[in-house]
Amino acid sequence: MSINLQQLEQAIQGTYESLERNSFSTLGRPDHVMWDAPFFGVSKGDDPYYDFLKKHIGSFHWSPLEAFRLKYPGEGDASQLRVVSICFPQTMEAKNSQSKETVCPSREWIVSRGEWEPMIREFSEKLTKTLQDFGVRSASIDLLPGLTVHKDGNFGLSATWSHRHAAYISGLGTFGLSDGLITEKGKAVRFATLIVEAPLEITHRPYEDHHEWCLYYRDGSCGVCMSRCPIQAITEKGHDKNACDGYEEVFVAKYWPKDIDRTNYKIGCGLCQVAIPCQNKKPLE
Repeated sequence: MSINLQQLEQAIQGTYESLERNSFSTLGRPDHVMWDAPFFGVSKGDDPYYDFLKKHIGSFHWSPLEAFRLKYPGEGDASQLRVVSICFPQTMEAKNSQSKETVCPSREWIVSRGEWEPMIREFSEKLTKTLQDFGVRSASIDLLPGLTVHKDGNFGLSATWSHRHAAYISGLGTFGLSDGLITEKGKAVRFATLIVEAPLEITHRPYEDHHEWCLYYRDGSCGVCMSRCPIQAITEKGHDKNACDGYEEVFVAKYWPKDIDRTNYKIGCGLCQVAIPCQNKKPLE
């Protein structure tokens, strides 16, 4: 058995609508979703860009075949695999609250980031089960053992899989000055990745350069994300990930809301993703 793009889209949408963890229940608003409905792009499992990432990021970065074989040891053929990059946009509720902040993230942003992992685990488990029912083997990056962050990559902190680079390769957007990926729905997004063994149609990459949708790299007319960063970790030279990571520890110690339990929460600042021209769309139209 196999699956086509329409069936995959229906499976993704159905899984999204079934999520139990996609709400601001922590803030007393269980009827308010944390993340809007996702969209996706598809790339080949043997796309040369994935080989490039091992050189660009570090040899520890998985190829699609390596990731697939963590679930199915010794099996699979890179040419028969597809990388499905799934993009979840932040809600306007989260973006509007975040845009008012200048020192640390808003409560909505803190919760949507901190509760992303259990939500995306629920999403991934349900979606891979649905694909299994179609007779299609798949591996969710977020469910694989060994997904971790390395401090010795070519660009400092780097993970064994880059969801953002997979999204770029899969036609979903290009990188901005702050390293965030600018998509058709803007930069206030997060990604999940699925390695699927099915002959899905590939998504056309509507760009030629990895910075093409960023106004600063295009003609120097923007750079608003620099002014949004409270510690100047974004400059004309790009994004200082180590400084950014260090500041997250500062705002946790000084500004964390007392009524939000941060046990098991991962932290993310994200001030540079809102109140900017690419908050909700690519800003070139």
